[in-house]
Amino acid sequence: MSGNNKQTQQKQSSDTSKLDLRPLTLPVRESSRKEQWTEDELLAEDDPLASNPPRPSTSAIRWHNPTSGRRVTRTRDLTTETIRQQVSIPPRRTAQVNKSLSGPAQIRSGRNTTNRPTSTSWPVEKPAHRNVHWMLYVGVGMLAALALWATASSLLAWGTSKYDDFVFGNPRFYQTDTVVGHNGDSIAHPSHFIALNLHGQVLVIELPAGDPTKSIDYIGPALVAAGDELIPITLTFNDVNKDSKPDMIIHIEDKQVDFCNNGTKFTACK
Repeated sequence: MSGNNKQTQQKQSSDTSKLDLRPLTLPVRESSRKEQWTEDELLAEDDPLASNPPRPSTSAIRWHNPTSGRRVTRTRDLTTETIRQQVSIPPRRTAQVNKSLSGPAQIRSGRNTTNRPTSTSWPVEKPAHRNVHWMLYVGVGMLAALALWATASSLLAWGTSKYDDFVFGNPRFYQTDTVVGHNGDSIAHPSHFIALNLHGQVLVIELPAGDPTKSIDYIGPALVAAGDELIPITLTFNDVNKDSKPDMIIHIEDKQVDFCNNGTKFTACK
């Protein structure tokens, strides 16, 4: 048994002595080194994370791709092009943000890169300045003055009518007491006069010495124009014919009607 063990140990030692554990080195050709260096350089140049600048926006179109700053090699062939195409481009950071948004509609958080013109980009046309003739201002001023005058006239007429309603009543009447020498009137018992505008008819009633049983009526002119029924009638007493007796004067706005005193009553003056 011991002899067998010795034989197996000798066989194993002889087998291990035959095996050479050193790495096999092959002569490297100069062309293979150049190709290897060129491929490493291209891979380094095409590295999207290390050397490439940030990807430009999609709105900018690159018409010229300069190759300045990169080393041009003559050994660049179809294999390098296929290697470049196989390099994966990382996704944009904005795309990762859009994926995190929930909901059916996702709005891009980056800047607007569309070439479509917005509403604010169009030039705003300023209205042309037009010269206005000076007669236009004159006409507008005249129309404004006419409207103001019509409004003021209406307000004045309305205010006058309300004042006459308050002072003279409706129908319009006026009354006064004076001594005219009829039927023995005196300062203690003066004659009483009432002037009426009864629907356009001027009427004066005299009560001598204040006695209604001896009343005398005087009919004045008729007022036929529209609105004349609202004209107040007033009376004054003055010596018109210079006979030292007070005469009766009926006032209708700017007109007057004279009645002369004959000592007992009033009659139309000749």
